[in-house]
Amino acid sequence: MKKGKGLDTKTTSTNLESFIENCLFENSYTFIENIRFDASTILEHPIFSKQYSLGKSIYNTDLSCDFIIFHPQKHNDFLIIDSRWQQSHGTIDEKYPYWVLNIKNVYPYRTIIILDGDGYRKGAEDWLKSQIDDKLIHVFTMRGFLKWINNGGL
Repeated sequence: MKKGKGLDTKTTSTNLESFIENCLFENSYTFIENIRFDASTILEHPIFSKQYSLGKSIYNTDLSCDFIIFHPQKHNDFLIIDSRWQQSHGTIDEKYPYWVLNIKNVYPYRTIIILDGDGYRKGAEDWLKSQIDDKLIHVFTMRGFLKWINNGGL
């Protein structure tokens, strides 16, 4: 990163993922490598993994999610957490329909989205929230995600 410039999208996306990971650790989740994740659910302990492979996208390309979690009481059927950070105006919000189509047609588990950075168009956020159903169960900002956690969501 050059001096005098703002944080790039990759850095801020990584920061959002670190925020989510820290929330998981603070709520007694244990990180498990992808290869051991499915078998580790027999431990009956809250676990999570990152960049978990979900198979093929609607375009038949490799697809993964940011996080997958298992909690024996709250999320025993798994929960996917995906996030996007957009700090400045750009085209990332134009990719939301592709993202939602994958969630609804490919993702095998219920999913929440954490969206922040305030660079996305207001209409894009509203559209994402209008897509909430039994598969895409929440669209949160970081603040909303923390409230959900404080209310026992994780």
